[in-house]
Amino acid sequence: MDDTLASPAAIPAPAPVPSPPSPAARVSPPGARDRRGRRRFGVLGTVHLTLNASVSVTFAAGPAMQRELGLTRTDLVLDTAAYGLAFSGLLLLGGRLTDRGGRRTVFALGTGLFALASLAAALAHGPWTLMAARFAQGCGAALAAPAAMALLKTVFPEGRARSAATALWGLLASLGASAGILLSGALVTWTSWRWSFVVLAAAAALALAAAVRTLPPGPPPDRVPMDLLGALFGTGALTMLGCGCALAGPYGWSSAPVLGALAAGAVLLTAFTATEHRVPAPLLPRGFLASRPRATALVCALFGPGTGAATAFLLALYLQQTRGYSALANAGAFLPYTAVLLAVGTVAGPAVARLGPRTVAVTGAAAIAAGLYGIGGIGIRTASTPALLTGMAVVACGIGLLMSAAVVAAVAGAGDRETALAGAVVNAAILAGPTLSIALVTSAVQSRTAGLAAAGHPAAAAGGYAFAFEALAAAAVLLCATTAYGLRPSATTAPHGPPPTA
Repeated sequence: MDDTLASPAAIPAPAPVPSPPSPAARVSPPGARDRRGRRRFGVLGTVHLTLNASVSVTFAAGPAMQRELGLTRTDLVLDTAAYGLAFSGLLLLGGRLTDRGGRRTVFALGTGLFALASLAAALAHGPWTLMAARFAQGCGAALAAPAAMALLKTVFPEGRARSAATALWGLLASLGASAGILLSGALVTWTSWRWSFVVLAAAAALALAAAVRTLPPGPPPDRVPMDLLGALFGTGALTMLGCGCALAGPYGWSSAPVLGALAAGAVLLTAFTATEHRVPAPLLPRGFLASRPRATALVCALFGPGTGAATAFLLALYLQQTRGYSALANAGAFLPYTAVLLAVGTVAGPAVARLGPRTVAVTGAAAIAAGLYGIGGIGIRTASTPALLTGMAVVACGIGLLMSAAVVAAVAGAGDRETALAGAVVNAAILAGPTLSIALVTSAVQSRTAGLAAAGHPAAAAGGYAFAFEALAAAAVLLCATTAYGLRPSATTAPHGPPPTA
């Protein structure tokens, strides 16, 4: 044998065994990740927008629904409230079901139920069938909303992309309410109010079809105990409290139906609190709301949509009853409002990431206060349409900033297993805001109008509307101080409750 071939120097070194690719090497290129993330956010955002549009879809279509279905004013209020009550009342249970059944599975079930119920609402032939369909819509939304928030964290695990997506998520709630007004106002003018629900059903069905192909399943389900007693008490409490606020408009705060509903809600809420202290796996873990930044963020999440809904509700009445606007003209008045919300969506996420939730929230609350005073103190009192539209645009800017900061602060520090719970709590605050604010401003308008009419004021109706907007502006000023204290950057939000299961 040739010694040269056998020498160690001539033997080639063995090729290195390739090591398994690191997780970073296995993922898609950044451009592909960005495109996939945008598609997934588009699916989740479409459903989130549609669920919130359903809250206000009856605002402009209400008179047409009354004429066609023979609804009384109380029927219309209850049909409108049925969706919000089911949505908010079942959210905590929806969050728990998300953990047990899997995020994508529960999201698909909720979206599918919402689509079918929307189609049933379009085919309703009386007040009771419409109310049942709206309640079923709310049940589907209560499943889809917390699952969508949890999937958002799966799609954007960390970094600036998640901050921007979360900030935009908060904005979509108010944008959805505005879209519902525009949609119903246009369709009730050109076709029928029924097509508003058909469009909602179609949007949900398309998103459901895309979800099956594009959304990740999320972490494996967690077989945590259900806490059915807590779900029963919590759902009943939120439903009865919301029902009491909804009935305050047609019946008055001192009426037996309102006081009875509020009292029942208080009793059920007490029972829910006692139950949550005794069960091993509560729906709302002790300490989850003890964080001051999270509690402050939830107040902001309640105030933002509440202000938007109250503004839309009061202006729909004012413009159509006092100014003589048609439903289409009323919807057109909200075009600048919607355009500003869309514009704020492009800057709110980076602003929250750069400046922090506190600065953005305080700025948003201040803008809301200025805009509300512009609507009521200037636009309505002087019958100035430019001042009214400018005030609406400023309010939209403020709501967009406030909601973007609120959602980011509310979910900050939540563990992976707490994301669905955080989404449920945030959505409960978002839904409670419109119900409470509309009840309060309706009472304020009626009381102030009656007082001015008794005093012989020539513009009693306009004075009542102006007073309600000025009162909301004062509340927004108070919110500025609340957010400045509650969202201080030195306060940290840590996860609460038991550690995540392996």
